[in-house]
Amino acid sequence: MGLMIYGYAVADPLVIRLPDTATVVGPDISIGDVADLIGSGNGDLERVRRLTIGKAAPAGDTAVITQQYIKICLRREGFSLSDFDFEGADSSQVLTQSQDFHPSDLLPEIKKFVMQQVKEDAANVDVKLSGQDKTISLPAGAIKTDFRPTFSGLYEGQVLLTADLEINGRTYKVLPLYVDIEIYHPVVVTTSRVEKGDKFTDENVALIRTPTSKILSGSLSQLNYAIGRTASIPLVPGTVLRYMDIFDPPVIVHGSIVQAVVRRGNIELDVDARAIEDGKAGDEIRVENTDSHKVLKGKVVDEKTVLIDQDQM
Repeated sequence: MGLMIYGYAVADPLVIRLPDTATVVGPDISIGDVADLIGSGNGDLERVRRLTIGKAAPAGDTAVITQQYIKICLRREGFSLSDFDFEGADSSQVLTQSQDFHPSDLLPEIKKFVMQQVKEDAANVDVKLSGQDKTISLPAGAIKTDFRPTFSGLYEGQVLLTADLEINGRTYKVLPLYVDIEIYHPVVVTTSRVEKGDKFTDENVALIRTPTSKILSGSLSQLNYAIGRTASIPLVPGTVLRYMDIFDPPVIVHGSIVQAVVRRGNIELDVDARAIEDGKAGDEIRVENTDSHKVLKGKVVDEKTVLIDQDQM
């Protein structure tokens, strides 16, 4: 933790830890290529990491980088050695050897990471890399990848993932990756044209896995919600079926004679009434008592019954 001197913060020294061996791509060697840097260095971390300290050996050969040589390079660039702590080996054997790497090599790991975030069945998630799969030269060695969570917390559509690439246990590269993620759920979809008034059957609708980006509110997720029902509007093939696309006719129509029922505790009274309005089950409609011609309001129970609020009687 930094000290406070006369009101100014003094940063902890930037630690430069030199390993016994390192691998580089070449043609140049930077401090970050061969050493682990620990701390912020009073804002100089990236400048130190990218500081070129020499040329790499020819491919397959090694060069020797010493702590003393790194100190000379730092002083040459105007740094004070009091801002650094040096740890690790006195010298490092630096091999020049590269490997070709493609972002698509990470696809299995990307899918695994995305699955941990979305908590969906693997069969319902499709993950693809977008953009060109360019070849990247990396130092030879075992590659390990850690993915950072997205800033938005969303994992659908085109998403920017950030991958930290470690080679032989050392962080080498931060790689941005654009990933297209589609999550699929089964919904009822028209398989042929359906005209207004047509019945939905196995011949014109099916349960199809569909991207959630194309699934609107009120979409049907089970076939039995649609089969045998009537289309309220014309529908083209490939339409995700919604409740509003199904004709739901009133169970009571204007002018029909119904039973207006009033319940008071265990007592139930009923009178004949004429419907003044159309209504579906659960709707509140007006009815007229056929004897007194009094207009009452009640809730439609079925095609023959309207439940009247007892306060009206």
